[in-house]
Amino acid sequence: MKRAVALSPAAVRQFRKLKAHERAKLRHAFVTRLAGDDATHEDRNRFRLRRLSEVAEFELRVEDLRAFYRVRGAQVQVVLIGRKKGDTLLIDGQRFKL
Repeated sequence: MKRAVALSPAAVRQFRKLKAHERAKLRHAFVTRLAGDDATHEDRNRFRLRRLSEVAEFELRVEDLRAFYRVRGAQVQVVLIGRKKGDTLLIDGQRFKL
């Protein structure tokens, strides 16, 4: 099922802070993994969050980058983009807990 991918204002800000090659990898993942495939289908790098969160329902892993998103009908809403370092999730340079 084809879906449109939309970024929240926070996700746009976080996306712009990434290096060019990271943006390219993430953009490619959005097109192939979220828009082209079924974004709700779980696999090793795309899965539903284990704990309920007010922020997002799913996580997409692209190397050390993490994109958190919700699926609403024909649209995938990317709400946060962060980086994983060890067991710490960094969003906007700050530790973040979902």
